[in-house]
Amino acid sequence: MISMDEWFTIRTLNNNGIAIKKIAQQLGVARNTVRKYIRMDRPPQYTPEQRLSSALAVYEDEIKVLLAQDFIGSRILAELRTRGYPAPAATFYRQLKRVRAVITVVPAKAVMRFETPPGHQGQYDWCDRTVTLGGILTKLHISSFILGYSRYQHYYASLDTNQLTIFAALEDSFLKLGGVPKEVLFDNPKALVLTPRPKLVFNPHLVAFAGHYKFTPRACLPGRARTKGKVEKPFQYLTEHFLKGREFGSFPDLVAQLAVFAETVVNNRVHGTTRERAVDRLLREKHLLTPLPAGRFVSLREQFRKASWDCLISYGGRRYSVPCSYAGKEVWVRVSRGRELEVYAPDGKLIARHLLALQKGAVVTQDAHYDGLRQRLPQGKMLAVKVFQDLFPEDRLFLEKLLAQCKGNATTQLRQILDLARVYPKADLQRAFNRALEYNTFTANFLKGLLNHNQTPLAPPDLPKLLTRQPPRVMIGRSLSVYQALLKEAE
Repeated sequence: MISMDEWFTIRTLNNNGIAIKKIAQQLGVARNTVRKYIRMDRPPQYTPEQRLSSALAVYEDEIKVLLAQDFIGSRILAELRTRGYPAPAATFYRQLKRVRAVITVVPAKAVMRFETPPGHQGQYDWCDRTVTLGGILTKLHISSFILGYSRYQHYYASLDTNQLTIFAALEDSFLKLGGVPKEVLFDNPKALVLTPRPKLVFNPHLVAFAGHYKFTPRACLPGRARTKGKVEKPFQYLTEHFLKGREFGSFPDLVAQLAVFAETVVNNRVHGTTRERAVDRLLREKHLLTPLPAGRFVSLREQFRKASWDCLISYGGRRYSVPCSYAGKEVWVRVSRGRELEVYAPDGKLIARHLLALQKGAVVTQDAHYDGLRQRLPQGKMLAVKVFQDLFPEDRLFLEKLLAQCKGNATTQLRQILDLARVYPKADLQRAFNRALEYNTFTANFLKGLLNHNQTPLAPPDLPKLLTRQPPRVMIGRSLSVYQALLKEAE
């Protein structure tokens, strides 16, 4: 099995147009191996190399602390001896060289500025701020992604911060830039890094995300956030020039203003280091970014939902509508910015967006999702009720009485009534509803009897035969006085 670095190298070289044969020669592996890992969207599982002997591994954290204090090797050995370190001095010094080789200890806080070539690196981080949204103090999380060369910056505001939000912020940045840098530098949040350096282990979902977008993830040394100076420092500019002293009418208002601020101020000003505008440098960097993949990244299987025949999906104890063409099909969902539920088709196309409902059991729908059902009968009770309300908004009392009287077969009655709506004029049906209220009988058969006796059904040539035939007269089990009144009316 190849290492993770080799997997990234193979995919990167292939993305840059290097032939499979040449990649195999450079890495000393078989061509079939190269083909295998080019096709693999997920990296091979691996275990980090054991860098220290078992005897010294116990004292690894203490060694790091002593090295940070600029202690020499003999002093470190003496300190470990007092703690019971048993191995010979020669073994200790040999292992200490390995420790020094994999960690960088800089006692001073000073750092050397590191400039990256175009398209090489992007840096990601977020900050927490409290802002006023609609008169309410709200904790806000603002993610920032900045390209190392051009200093072009993109912000992503959210009401929560977790792994999915980080991925959404990165995807939003990549889509805005139109490409992906060769590597992305992170801090060490638990959502991304399982074990920090020197024994660095990334979260497997981050590795999969990086493989999908073909970039190499990098992590700072713990406590060395200054290595992300390009993305750390601009948060101060954002706070001082945008957030401080400003109130926002709503969360969407903040998102819209933040986008304008980034475009017209942050990326349009002359940068203090480069002495150029970020938008101008981006023109020289953009064509060197890795092209975007065909579809968006789908991470966890638990995010998939199957839409019911009522065009609804369940999420978090609430139900949300999807376009009727996706009824009975599988879609995938995720929460965006901590306030919206986004629904995607299997190919990654965004098909619905809803504000998250606060109340358990709530049903959130959009009328546009049911437009394709206006010409066919609904299957479920909830959808049948909705279609009836759309067709007859003034006859809510009739609907309430029907649902109360026909609890056992309300869906069947509604379907038959909606079938009548395709045959008879709306005005005739509404008169029949009013008569049904007088006689306190709300079945479809009773309505059919009224309509058949007093009205002439419509028969459009394009309607199915089932709907154009004459509705039969149906005997209804009521008191004879009811029928007597109907007969007198007919005379």
